[in-house]
Amino acid sequence: MRKVFVLGLVLLLCGSACAETRARFLFIGDIMVHDQQLDAAKSGDTYNFAPSFRRIKPLFEDAFLVGNLETVFAGTGKKLKYAGFPFFNTPDVFTENLSNDLGVDLLSVANNHIFDRGAAGARRTVQVLESADLAWVGLGLDDVPSNDAIVLENDGIRAAFINHTYGSNEWPKSSDVHLNVISSRDISKSIARAKKLSPDVIIALFHWGNEYHFSPNVHQKRAADVAFTEGVSLIVGTHPHVLQPVEVRVSSDDVKAVAWSLGNFVSFQRTLPRERSMILSAEFVKDDKGVTRLAALGCVPLYVVAPGRKRTEVTYAGTDEGIIEKLDFSGLSRAQIASTRAIGRNVLDFLGAQKRVNELGFNVLWREESGDVLPVSRRKSPK
Repeated sequence: MRKVFVLGLVLLLCGSACAETRARFLFIGDIMVHDQQLDAAKSGDTYNFAPSFRRIKPLFEDAFLVGNLETVFAGTGKKLKYAGFPFFNTPDVFTENLSNDLGVDLLSVANNHIFDRGAAGARRTVQVLESADLAWVGLGLDDVPSNDAIVLENDGIRAAFINHTYGSNEWPKSSDVHLNVISSRDISKSIARAKKLSPDVIIALFHWGNEYHFSPNVHQKRAADVAFTEGVSLIVGTHPHVLQPVEVRVSSDDVKAVAWSLGNFVSFQRTLPRERSMILSAEFVKDDKGVTRLAALGCVPLYVVAPGRKRTEVTYAGTDEGIIEKLDFSGLSRAQIASTRAIGRNVLDFLGAQKRVNELGFNVLWREESGDVLPVSRRKSPK
């Protein structure tokens, strides 16, 4: 009799919560490959970038991961060669490292470097990504219209992604490849296309802002307001190459958030603080009526170490013992590890993250259980 009572009590307490669907999305910042990284990855005629990610691979297990691809795969020959800044061109094998060593699911390609090797380079980049089974968004070409959206499902939640950039360093003469740019008109078009795909939530990936500035500019704020008004729930920004704050907007019937800039995920920009960034975690919940809401935001601080003069390795900079036990810190001295921890604390203070960590070891930025506690920066910069 007691077992029946307990079961009935559980069902009563569970109610609609048991019918909820939860999904977590992870986001990383600028993925760049400079000359030094090319040199470090080269062995004979082959390349391997996996060592750059070996220290953090466990952080992305069973996760839906989104990143900003700030390079192209234009191939070699006909005067083309692999190169870093200012005209990026990376070996195709890098896609294997992104897919197998990081588990990337989606890459944004609307950024200022997508036309570094012209329209042909952008077109080939998309072909290489598709061959590696990596989804992409941000360009219009062939059967993909301009200002398009892509819908991907993660643990029962359908997320529509749109991607726009402030512009490009190069503009090709060819008009058969369309770059999604940031304007009120184009953002509205993308969101309208997204809504036609019947998603549970719309997420905007914006490449914007002033490089090396720690706060958003007026153009970012205007674009964010347009996106939120049109129905976007989360905006994730890239381009400044440094971190910018996370803002959560809570109203009586809705929650929206913008991470103004995630900084550099991997690069050889060694000037402080361009070697520090974060993983952003966003958790969405769909209730039994099919309404989806943002339920939690979390973060993990990262630091790009350079154990060799050219090699770079993305490293966990947090202090959660549960995560630390899973990761590889071999080859780093005690002083380097201590310095990395101090950098991580600065990052968390800058983001206004709580000391509290969730069950996955991510520091809490915001959660609906305590919705009035918003992330407020405790530092002027992540230095």
